[in-house]
Amino acid sequence: MQKYPETLLKAILVKRINRFVAEVTVNNEKLNVYVPNTGRLSELALPGTEVLLSPINAKYKYKILYMINRSYPVMIDSTYSNRLFHSLLKEKKVPGLENYSSIRSEPIYGNHRFDFLITNETGTKFIELKSCTLFHNRTGAFPDAVSSRASEHVKELAESGIGELIFLVLKNDIEKFIPNYHTDFRFYETLTLYKDKINVRALTVQYDNDLKIQSLKEIPVIIPKIKPEGIFLLMMFNPEDTVNNDGDVLEQGFYIYCGDHEENVFKTINSIRKKNGIQSILPGKQFSKLKIISDLPIVTSSITTDEVDKKLIYNGGLSVSLDGQNNNIRKCIIFFKENPVNQSWFWDLILGLRFEEYK
Repeated sequence: MQKYPETLLKAILVKRINRFVAEVTVNNEKLNVYVPNTGRLSELALPGTEVLLSPINAKYKYKILYMINRSYPVMIDSTYSNRLFHSLLKEKKVPGLENYSSIRSEPIYGNHRFDFLITNETGTKFIELKSCTLFHNRTGAFPDAVSSRASEHVKELAESGIGELIFLVLKNDIEKFIPNYHTDFRFYETLTLYKDKINVRALTVQYDNDLKIQSLKEIPVIIPKIKPEGIFLLMMFNPEDTVNNDGDVLEQGFYIYCGDHEENVFKTINSIRKKNGIQSILPGKQFSKLKIISDLPIVTSSITTDEVDKKLIYNGGLSVSLDGQNNNIRKCIIFFKENPVNQSWFWDLILGLRFEEYK
């Protein structure tokens, strides 16, 4: 899809400043815009990505409404997607919910608000809508960041006895959906626990040339039986060259430590973070200024840390030997002068490791 509505302004993403603000360029002019999505959007919000802006009457003149992913516009505004879904409900374009006429937004149940309460002559349903913006090949996944609120919504839906959870997958070629247990294992466990007490569905959007949703298509929801074993990548930054007593230099730049755990990869990550950061596994003086900037769990029993190291080196990483360190786990860390998380190849690799089995 090459042409977009004239009401939307094309821009190029420079960087995401924080959760709510990004810097973009429009005709070589830089400006800050509102980001209406609190998720990470890591694989979407890459420097150089084309975005579509919508004017708003607020602190910032524009908000990002779509990010272009592989030539396809992905809507990132979760509030806007809720309004669109409301319209589709009224127009009776939501598969399986065509016979509901009464629609109420943000009904209260207990201490929570759900997105919709719908009613017809046979009964009433609470609807909770979750926008899915994370994709790999033909698979969609949610969430893209840890969301305790999403887990609470699932529990409350189950307790209501009339709950339906709908994942709105904002890309038209997605064929299946899975809960993103790599990022939020608690959400996966909660959904697994209550899946028989709520109706769990996933719907993909079908846009027209004006980016209006013409229809929704139901796709399978896969909730596999898995354990939290696997591997993890610790993304680290060294702010300056550091030297140990033997004269070994650790360059300024970005480093990736790849570890594993046969029982619970998430507990291992939390343990490293709680003890003394990276010093708990890399105690050498030259590693003293390394800071963990993020972690990336990969729940798997079929991929080894050595395989991941080789893939990182293939993509330009340099192996830094850990010989002589008090470390019985890994033999090396991988060095990059520039941050690899800003590169599309990196997210292709991570998402491939996480979701390739569902292709």
